[in-house]
Amino acid sequence: MRTTTSLFAGFMLCTAVLAATASWADDDKDTYKLIITNLTPGQPIAPVMAATHRPGLSFFTAGEAPMPELANLAEAGDGQPMAAKLITLPGYGDAQVGAVGTGPGQTTTMTITARHGTDHLSLGAMLGNTNDAFIALRDVELPKGRQSVTYMADAYDAGTETNDESCSTVPGPACGGVALSPGDSGEGFVFIHNGIHGIGGLNAAVYDWRNPAAQIEIMRTHN
Repeated sequence: MRTTTSLFAGFMLCTAVLAATASWADDDKDTYKLIITNLTPGQPIAPVMAATHRPGLSFFTAGEAPMPELANLAEAGDGQPMAAKLITLPGYGDAQVGAVGTGPGQTTTMTITARHGTDHLSLGAMLGNTNDAFIALRDVELPKGRQSVTYMADAYDAGTETNDESCSTVPGPACGGVALSPGDSGEGFVFIHNGIHGIGGLNAAVYDWRNPAAQIEIMRTHN
């Protein structure tokens, strides 16, 4: 299975009453642009899953067992199941998945909204030429006014798949292997990833990295 790219569909309002309601709702939310820059030399970053929420929340906790949806995000590059899960949980305002991935040295953008009280952001995306590495920001504050803020994102290990670096289980362009490994429970907890060591089919000189793995600039663009 290859890295999955997904877009949330938009809904068109057909009546004047619904349009007026939507306009009122838009006044109660802010829009933010996320500018993602890949800082690794050989790791493509899958489309980013981002969510706005009240302070104190995140989609994972380092040192603890991962949500099942984290396997999709970190092993398959598919953030859609995580976004769909988070938007159903109390305290979350919006959850989106970017349209495209981000190659080494490249920059991509996506947008997300936040309503009153959901002024923090968490995001994650797979490093494609790995078993289950993902970049992440957890519970960072969104900028106020027209200012922007920049954060550095480290790479974590989801703990859902063993880091055998085998091309049979690495879905990125270096290997093209299968994505999910449901029969492999991995380490069982989330931790800082320790990189590529050349023990399988991946050349460490090409695909290893050091944290931070990405730079995330957040710009407020509406309200």
